Amino acid sequence: MGLPIQSAPTYKTVLPSDGREVKFRPFLVKEQKVLLLAKESEDKKESLEAVKTMINNVTFGEINANELATIDLEWLFIKIRAVSVGETTTVKMKCQEDDCSGTGDVSINFDNVEVKGELIDNTVMISDDVGVVLRLLRVQDTTEIEDSVDENESIFKLLNKSIDRIFDAESVYERNDISDEDVDEFIENLTIGQVEKLTDFFQSAPRLEHDVEFKCEVCNSQQTRKLQGLANFF
Repeated sequence: MGLPIQSAPTYKTVLPSDGREVKFRPFLVKEQKVLLLAKESEDKKESLEAVKTMINNVTFGEINANELATIDLEWLFIKIRAVSVGETTTVKMKCQEDDCSGTGDVSINFDNVEVKGELIDNTVMISDDVGVVLRLLRVQDTTEIEDSVDENESIFKLLNKSIDRIFDAESVYERNDISDEDVDEFIENLTIGQVEKLTDFFQSAPRLEHDVEFKCEVCNSQQTRKLQGLANFF
């Protein structure tokens, strides 16, 4: 006779980027083990893969984590984690003082983590006749950008992955019909001012933020830190 299998409760949340309602269940012990192993490895790519797999599993086949905007993946992760193992966690923060290798404990309440910023108009006119339609960076785009060797390269890759459409007075060029090379050439022929117009969209985009305070256990200095990104909430 097989043992009874517990059915997990179902929860709902609204994605910050587009207001979609998503149903999810808590992650199970077997899924938590995978997350813990990924965290212990301190490999960002492995941790991201573990989070993506978990999100795919707990959203009843309705979500493809790779297709999510990064803010939505981060939001879903903290909401799922809160109902799975509790609303709070304690993490160690490295001291920011020179010549100090100490750490301090910080208690994070996931219910207090907020989405900051807002979506502005994603259609940007870079001249009187030419415009660009942007989209938020998707999870599947992040690995290549994180592998960039410098900040300038990261910006170019961010723009390449985030351009959804280019248009002028006569034609509309859909991203699926344009090669990466053609988009790179388009970006490289923009002026600095035109690039700044495009990057303004990302500067104001929704993001998870949480301010914390902690005391270094070695030098006893009181410090503050702004937490952003999945790694800080893992």
